[in-house]
Amino acid sequence: MRHSFFTKLFLGNLLLIGIIFAVGGGLSYRQFNGIYLAENEHHQSVFARMTQSHMEDLWERSGPSVETIDRRCKEFAPGGRMRLTVIASDGRVLGDGQADPRRMANHKTTDRPEVIKALGGQVGQHVRRSETLGIEFRYLARPIRHEDRIVGVVRVAMPILTIIRHQNFIRSTLLWAALAAATAAVLLALLLSWIWYAPLRQITRTARTLASGDLSAKAAIAGSGELAQLAAALHEMRDSIGRKIHQIATQRQNLVAVVENLREGVIALDDDGQVLLMNQAAGELLAADASQATGRHLQAVVRIPEIVDTYNEAIAHGEAVARQIETEVRGRRCALDVGAAPLPETSAESPAALLVVRDVTHLVRMAAVKAEFVANASHELRTPLATIRAAVDSLAGIEPDEHEEMERITKILDRHTVRLEEMTKDLLSLHAVETTPRKPRTEKIALGALAEWVRESFAGLASEKGVGLSVHCPDPDVVLLSDNTLLELILQNLLDNAIKFTPVGGEVVCRLGADEHRVVLEVRDTGCGIAPEIQDRVFERFFQASPSRSRGPKLRGTGLGLAIVKHASERLGATVSLQSTPGEGTALIVTLPQR
Repeated sequence: MRHSFFTKLFLGNLLLIGIIFAVGGGLSYRQFNGIYLAENEHHQSVFARMTQSHMEDLWERSGPSVETIDRRCKEFAPGGRMRLTVIASDGRVLGDGQADPRRMANHKTTDRPEVIKALGGQVGQHVRRSETLGIEFRYLARPIRHEDRIVGVVRVAMPILTIIRHQNFIRSTLLWAALAAATAAVLLALLLSWIWYAPLRQITRTARTLASGDLSAKAAIAGSGELAQLAAALHEMRDSIGRKIHQIATQRQNLVAVVENLREGVIALDDDGQVLLMNQAAGELLAADASQATGRHLQAVVRIPEIVDTYNEAIAHGEAVARQIETEVRGRRCALDVGAAPLPETSAESPAALLVVRDVTHLVRMAAVKAEFVANASHELRTPLATIRAAVDSLAGIEPDEHEEMERITKILDRHTVRLEEMTKDLLSLHAVETTPRKPRTEKIALGALAEWVRESFAGLASEKGVGLSVHCPDPDVVLLSDNTLLELILQNLLDNAIKFTPVGGEVVCRLGADEHRVVLEVRDTGCGIAPEIQDRVFERFFQASPSRSRGPKLRGTGLGLAIVKHASERLGATVSLQSTPGEGTALIVTLPQR
């Protein structure tokens, strides 16, 4: 059995080493053969260029005779590795290193493509059997130029037989080298097999020791008779130690991944209040360095007294404590929801308490905005509803023949009903802008089409009000990708406000322009303007300018138009700016990125 295993090990090593040598030998032959062929081609090309240059010099001097050219061909290549032939432009052979040119046929034929190509001014190459010598050659032909015309061709031929002979030499040399390598491979395989075989006898005892939990033992491989026990022992070790290590590693990785990816800040502390774990979110929320917090006391890491007090209270009472605090972190006022809870003690290294911090600044602000919105909406709705209620009560006491009073009350009802309708429409528009999916629907929009929509939609309203409306679009063919519904909503509110608050005889100008990086929508009026002290508030919900701007209660707006413009612009990734001078007018500019 020992010899059988040794034989298998030896044959395996021999096969592996043999494959390595075979692959190495094949690659070496391919490399050497490639280098040899490349060198042959290079030598042939260099010889052709040198001969071409020499022949051109001869022509330059005196226009050489056939005897001179033939003599030079036999001097340059007298039956060596290469055969040199000089051919006239009409196909006559002027000289050849291995044959009599007078007995050679005309070479300007289709079966000699290298000559035809060289006569055309290019370098020609071809491999075929020579009719003169009956040997297969690799031909390379180059044109001979004299006074800007081709007077002949230099052709260099290399016998394929010579190339094959040298290739065989390379192959035989490598085969002898491979035979020597095979002998070395057998000796090396014997040596490696002997080195690897001896330690196998000890593997069984070592595997059992490892399976029992003692990882300090060192395995020494020896003996082939114990292979079955080796497999059983290794399975034991894998099923025992491997499963435990994998389980512990997996749990640790999962815990680290969960804690690190929590948006809430998490801090685990021991009995002494020292930090055992602090995730990145806690460091960002509390302006602390999470990577340097481990091993330090909570009070030294977190410099917010309310959080430390919450932890101390939870430890003192032995129960969870939660509170909301307002503090300043990195110069920003924020609201934090802090929860601290003691943990049951399971071991000396386990956490004794857990501190969780959550940023609720946005929720607090949203609650305040909601309360303010409800108060403002209630206030805005109360006035028209009270007026309508009073008008309805007045209708009950009017006699049928009191037409003037009836008409007055009807106008009051109509005016305030219209105001309620406008407010409801604006509230729905604001709600749609704020609550629809965050990513707007994009489509191709031509600025010219948008300008035409402005003219069609607002020309009548401006004419009825006695206000001039000008729409300028210098680049009507510019196309941008945006949400057409939101763009129309923005322009509608801007133009409604501009026309409404521009006196009779005034002018409203709408300009839609674009450059390489942005699109600008501008609406400018000649109204009374907005005072500087309230310009920052015009985008708030229900905020309205003084009666002097609205020109009385009949033109009073809902106070939601510019809030809609602001939120719609934010959804498009645009910015809104206001320019206003009291007594001269107001301009609102929406700048969109041109995508």
